Amino acid sequence: MGESNGGSIYGDAEARRRRTLDAAAALLDEGGYSALTIRSVAKRSGTSTGLIYQYFADKQEIFMALLNESQLESTAFVAGLARDRGVTALLTEVIAESARQWGRVGRVTSIWRDTDGSTGPDRESIREVHRTAALYNEELLRAVTEAALKEGRTLLDDDAALPFLLSGLQGVADTIVNNWASHLDPAEFASFSAAALTRAITLTEPID
Repeated sequence: MGESNGGSIYGDAEARRRRTLDAAAALLDEGGYSALTIRSVAKRSGTSTGLIYQYFADKQEIFMALLNESQLESTAFVAGLARDRGVTALLTEVIAESARQWGRVGRVTSIWRDTDGSTGPDRESIREVHRTAALYNEELLRAVTEAALKEGRTLLDDDAALPFLLSGLQGVADTIVNNWASHLDPAEFASFSAAALTRAITLTEPID
């Protein structure tokens, strides 16, 4: 997520929005979703609640904006990865980025769903999050497929392959962020996990 510049934010609408999101991300990191309130964001960002309400209807809209931004950043990251080093190398880098994004926003998504997430799918912000999630899924599938072809592998032709990969990446990221495997070096754990996921979703011989 981008960093806002110093100085006054009152004359720049985009800077105000950026400062709001940066403040919200910091609050999520420090205290989870319960720490995210319009008042706390206003105080942290050095602005007023009235100004924040000009851009976001409530704290759920702020969280949705952060989640959407995270998914767009992840999509761009995957799109820029080299395909010529194989699936395991590609997934190792994806895991690192997934852990970064999971630590900033993703890990509190389940808490959000238990509180505000049941307000319905008709919100434009929720539809946008579903759209950017689909973009990420498509880009990840494309990247893995292309990387597999580069090393003579074939992605399993099974509808479960992508959901399995996504859940595996999320689980590894969660383990790294929460330090649940503290006896392991995070980089070595990421490499092992990437290799295991590669074996699970690819074949070494092309399908006839």
